[in-house]
Amino acid sequence: VLIFGILYAVWKLRGLHKEDESKRSEIHISALEAVSKTEHNRTWALILDRLDSFNESDWRMAIISADTMLEEMLETMGYHGETIGEKLKMIEASDFLTLDKAWEAHKIRNRIAHEGSFVLGKREARRVVDLYRQVFEEFHLI
Repeated sequence: VLIFGILYAVWKLRGLHKEDESKRSEIHISALEAVSKTEHNRTWALILDRLDSFNESDWRMAIISADTMLEEMLETMGYHGETIGEKLKMIEASDFLTLDKAWEAHKIRNRIAHEGSFVLGKREARRVVDLYRQVFEEFHLI
């Protein structure tokens, strides 16, 4: 009887955990839907315009702007911290399918911001902006 009771309790706890995860996911998406989508689309259009430029500094600004959008998205979702890195560390992989892509894009942004000698090619800039795009599309931001 005791073993049956333990197995039943574990089974119930698993069910509660799955239910909690789905509710948390719904909260993140509904919080993002409350934010003005047209403003995000306008910002995203500016990022894409900068990416179409022939100037490397415009490509850098496009990535920095996309990172700023990522930070705003994380704040809206309820992740708090002093840096984007701290916010990303708070996220569980099950809540954020594109977490690795967000990390990769943010690391490139940090190299752009902190390494003066970092050379950014147009192909790499497009790849990084595409990583941000995948993250934003997961949460219906753009």
